[in-house]
Amino acid sequence: MLKKGKKAGFPRFKNIDRSKSIYYPQSGFSLNDKNKKLKITPFGEIKVIVHRPIEGKIKTLSLKRESSGKWFAIFIAEQDPKPFISNNKGQVGIDLGLKTLATLSNGTKIKNPKHLAHWEKILAIKQKKMSNKKKGSKHRYDAKIEVEKIYEKITNTRTDFLHKITNNLVNSYSLIAMEKLQSQNMAEQNYGKQINDAGWSTFANMLTYKAESAGSQIVFVDPKNTTKTCHVCGNLQDMPLRERTYECEKCGEVSDRDINASINILHKAITVGQTGNNASGDNHV
Repeated sequence: MLKKGKKAGFPRFKNIDRSKSIYYPQSGFSLNDKNKKLKITPFGEIKVIVHRPIEGKIKTLSLKRESSGKWFAIFIAEQDPKPFISNNKGQVGIDLGLKTLATLSNGTKIKNPKHLAHWEKILAIKQKKMSNKKKGSKHRYDAKIEVEKIYEKITNTRTDFLHKITNNLVNSYSLIAMEKLQSQNMAEQNYGKQINDAGWSTFANMLTYKAESAGSQIVFVDPKNTTKTCHVCGNLQDMPLRERTYECEKCGEVSDRDINASINILHKAITVGQTGNNASGDNHV
């Protein structure tokens, strides 16, 4: 993150749209990591908070201004490819949900913190306050910043939570199996807001880019019938959403609906799964 300073010149961009950024392809900037200073043309030297060491050769720089007023420097660095070395740990299947963020095939359940829902009442008050201000006025601008700070808080809290969860997973398992996300279909069924709040796509993408360096492999499988199939005998039966326990009509197996699904996901990954990225993109919140 960039610290504002007299030499930075950033105030002139106070009204820049949050979707805009300033892009530097390979030149026009230099980073002094030791002194935590970034030299940028034409702004000069700017103090920065370096969140983590940059590994590899820096190729590009993007300066981005969030709606809350904070500036961020985003670097893309090129690294030499490293051979994949497995961490030789266990295998796990993961079933994503809304009430429970993730259910693991070993029975572990990761609760969904529902970050947006936690801030929803406060956010509604701030948004109403903003709407009551005169358009184009300084008071409305200040109220808008307050709203954007809450959105930023929600995003940062969710991202921090997902980083901790995904770090633990890739360091604990050598193979992680997941359904290939059907976020678009779910969104059309009025679950879009809850899915975005849970951060399914961010969760999957974090696992994907962290896996190799941790010695783990991510496998995405076709989600078809993972909920309806008995993980013991392979029997296929209807499972309405309201049914939270899988009771097999053929072999009598009784198990938690989500645990049954996560075991089937792992079975599919071992037999017919495929690795790869499952990027489908989350919305703002």
